[in-house]
Amino acid sequence: MLLLYVTIVSCVVFGGSSAGFYEKSECYGKFLRFPFTYTPPRFNGQLYFTPKNGGSRKLVMDKDEAKDPRLQISIGSVVLTDLTERDEGTFSVSIDDAMPYDIIKLEILDCAYQVYWTYGSPYSSVAPTQTEYIEFLPFYSEDLPRVLWNLTDPQANKGSRLQMKGSIWKIKSLNQADGGYYNFRKKDKTVLSRLKIVVGVNDRRYYTKVNERFVIETPSLDATWTVTFTPAGEVEKNKLMEEGNLVTDDRRIRIMHNGIEIDPVNIIDSGTFEFRDQQGYLAQIVELRVEDEPPPSVLHPYGYIAIIGGIIFAVVVCCCCVKKCCCKNSSSKRHESAPETGAAPAVYYHDLIEPAGPSYSAAPVPDNSYQPMNSLVSGEHTTTSLEPSVEPLRGQEGEPAPTLGSDFLSSDPVPKFEVKGLSIPSALPLVSDSTFCDVYTSDKLNFL
Repeated sequence: MLLLYVTIVSCVVFGGSSAGFYEKSECYGKFLRFPFTYTPPRFNGQLYFTPKNGGSRKLVMDKDEAKDPRLQISIGSVVLTDLTERDEGTFSVSIDDAMPYDIIKLEILDCAYQVYWTYGSPYSSVAPTQTEYIEFLPFYSEDLPRVLWNLTDPQANKGSRLQMKGSIWKIKSLNQADGGYYNFRKKDKTVLSRLKIVVGVNDRRYYTKVNERFVIETPSLDATWTVTFTPAGEVEKNKLMEEGNLVTDDRRIRIMHNGIEIDPVNIIDSGTFEFRDQQGYLAQIVELRVEDEPPPSVLHPYGYIAIIGGIIFAVVVCCCCVKKCCCKNSSSKRHESAPETGAAPAVYYHDLIEPAGPSYSAAPVPDNSYQPMNSLVSGEHTTTSLEPSVEPLRGQEGEPAPTLGSDFLSSDPVPKFEVKGLSIPSALPLVSDSTFCDVYTSDKLNFL
């Protein structure tokens, strides 16, 4: 009978241990509710907790008695409130002082709202409704949170960097000491919300050239700073200024009201400058890169040859262009100097056939009017008058035909009659300045 009882208990215990194991994750400040199986009056054993970091196992509940003030026990309910990072680990149970077995593995999540702010910046926010306490817990701290503000105890707020006006709380100037978690709790210590503030360093990078003046500005004007310099490629830090006082013998460096002046800058000034406040908190990192002046460029001999060749080519092209323009202008002037009557000669052809005879050139009078042809030469010698029937020019109908007068040797352009078919050229004008002549060609003068 006793053997049967041991077998049944073993099956229940080990079977439950394998089937009733849970992995749970909860946010910081929340609660953990245990399964109904491990609540009174059904559960009448012990509840243990083993921290994740490998600490010793401790008793949390013995039957229906709580060993942790945060553990709330009632019929059918066991709840662990106000969870923190210290609650991350494994819970186990034991029945009738038997070997404990694990039932829950708990992981605490960081569900805080995170903001990133730089050193020296102010920060303000609205506290949640029903906030009675504001707690602060620095990063990587194993201590309990510290109360920064208490609604019911104003005296506890003295000396705090946090200021509360109505529902707005603010910190005037942040530094690394203000980085951490801020818990907003109700009157019953329940966490309403959680804020994570990360205070960063002012990180700046500058580039300058050798022999120039350069000023490194301080993070703020209302503090004294300690400045160290680490040359580029080295690890040893050299102190330039301590609590606002210059401690270097370099005469190029001096303190100004808003920073540190280096005049003139040298190549050895390349490196990292660190600014720390009186509490030793890092406020600003300045990385300076000094560029050396480039040496004067030396042109290759082929470069000079190319430049000279280019100049010669440009001169030749310019000369050709000038010569072409001059020739064009000269030609234009010659055309402009020609008389207006320098149009293409008008040639008239007639189909009538006349006996062969000599041809004559007749010069018109200056007003281009035509006179009847009487004789070639006045005086004792007379010749037969040649009066060819010629169509009048357009616009000159009714005017008399041109005549051969004593002024036919004039330099003015004259109409020229040519006998068609003869190879004997007509007489050339006596004056070479004449530019053109009107040529009349008629079959009436064809005596061949």
